[in-house]
Amino acid sequence: MKLSLKPITSRLYKAWLRSRLDNYSRSLHAIEVQRANDFHAERMLHRAVSSTKAKLQSR
Repeated sequence: MKLSLKPITSRLYKAWLRSRLDNYSRSLHAIEVQRANDFHAERMLHRAVSSTKAKLQSR
């Protein structure tokens, strides 16, 4: 009886691909969260700059 390695290697390869896909998805999610945080921080800074400029111009 000859044991075929093709089904085993195919399963291992697919598991490896799923693992990579999961890793890529987590990385993309982390980038998305960071962008959202950066956007929020940028909005806060713009508000602070506008407020400071307005205070300077009013005096």
